[in-house]
Amino acid sequence: MSQFCKNCGAPLADGERLCTNCGKVAPRQHKTVVKSESQFSAINQGMYENKQLTDVKRQFSPMMSATNGTLTKERERSAKETQHKAENARKMAKMRNLGNNNFDAQAKGIRATEIETTSGNERKSSLHPKLNKLAWIVLALVVLYFAVGGIFILMYRNATYDFGIEGENPLVADTYGEAMSNYFESGWWHFRFTKGVYFVGKTKDGDKYELHFSKFAGKRVVDKLVINGEEKDADDIMKAWIMPMFMAEEKP
Repeated sequence: MSQFCKNCGAPLADGERLCTNCGKVAPRQHKTVVKSESQFSAINQGMYENKQLTDVKRQFSPMMSATNGTLTKERERSAKETQHKAENARKMAKMRNLGNNNFDAQAKGIRATEIETTSGNERKSSLHPKLNKLAWIVLALVVLYFAVGGIFILMYRNATYDFGIEGENPLVADTYGEAMSNYFESGWWHFRFTKGVYFVGKTKDGDKYELHFSKFAGKRVVDKLVINGEEKDADDIMKAWIMPMFMAEEKP
């Protein structure tokens, strides 16, 4: 590359720095050229790198746009899903509140019905214990009645009577029970609070006797005798009617 003197413009040989025409020293231009080339190289390299970055950006811009679009759609879908869940939660809360209100109303109705029903049941319940108590009282009275009657019947059946017969004793029976069994073909002992102890029997001839017992002078005696519906008014029922019963033959 030919060089020229910057002072006078005369041509300079390669490598010469001293101008033969004007005697001036020419500066080192190759360093400036090299430096300029380096700067241009750096600039060109930067431009090349920028071009590469631009190409890369252009290449990845669709992918980035697609990725950004996908992310945007995903965000929108997530937002819609969140909003949908929130709406469902509000609906469920509203339904629960409505159900609770209905339940409270039903509960109030049930409580009112229970109060009314309970009132009726309380009246019935207050009546049932009284009926049960009355039933137990009646049962106790019946048991007491039969117990007392059985005791009185047993006392009279096992009682005896001294007819005052002297000499050999012609009596076959010792108690009223034995006398009634020997004299009558069939018979039953009874007890009534109004009548006391009495015996009803039939003889072999079919006559019906009704003998009422009582206690007189410390002894148990027959104070009333009814035969075939006719009451006997004998002065001495014991000797006239009852003593023959004690003298009746014993049944085999």
